[in-house]
Amino acid sequence: MPTECWSSVNGEVMRLTRLDECCAPPAALTPCASITTDGFVSVQYSPEIAEADDIELKNAKGVVCVSKPGCDELKWFNLQMNFCNIDPDVFAFVTGSPLVLDWEGNTVGNRVEAGTACDVNFALEIWTEIPSDECAAGEKKYGYFLVPCISGGVLGDFTVENDALTLQFNSKSKGGAGWGTGPYNADATDADNTPGPLLTPIGAKQHLDMHVTTIAPPEPSCGCVALPAAPTPQPEAAGAAAGTAGTYTPAGARPPPDSAE
Repeated sequence: MPTECWSSVNGEVMRLTRLDECCAPPAALTPCASITTDGFVSVQYSPEIAEADDIELKNAKGVVCVSKPGCDELKWFNLQMNFCNIDPDVFAFVTGSPLVLDWEGNTVGNRVEAGTACDVNFALEIWTEIPSDECAAGEKKYGYFLVPCISGGVLGDFTVENDALTLQFNSKSKGGAGWGTGPYNADATDADNTPGPLLTPIGAKQHLDMHVTTIAPPEPSCGCVALPAAPTPQPEAAGAAAGTAGTYTPAGARPPPDSAE
């Protein structure tokens, strides 16, 4: 199949999802499990790299006689999220900070506690714009960026001054096999743009997924909402057609678990 190259501009919306200790999302319809917001300024993804140990040995004349370079290793991504809109539920999702309620029971803020947030896990999805001809045929396309498990969220520096307040949160990614194919309809499953979950599950060592999708992002709102009903599962393949790339039937089917790569 052909490869699609794409550009990305502007952050459209962000969605945060609460996760359990194994980085798995909660059950469908769980209350206050998801937040969609457009009140962010930027998200920075910085790879944390373990530098390799190179092997080198010189002989008695000072000439290198053994040389083998090592391989650097990705450990995780450091994420820096900057927000222009103070959503107390975002604050709580990322750092675990307790909520502040008013006399009516409405959420109006947070209290910041000392300690770590290593047991607070969440997932981050961001949709971006793909610059293209709005009148072009076919479905509108978006850039989709998923970090399937993040923890250790802490509040960064901020300043109250004669300017707009920006809140910064810093955190680290973790392996995200608990996400699986996700609790949302995020990808098209057929030529009719039928929405469904990710076409393949997130692996244990996969910290970032970024690809093109034609499924529109959710609408932003203030505060957390219940997780939606479970996404439509893809049927398991009932057959396969030979070819250079190969296809599974029915259309949109996922490969059976015992299929060869």
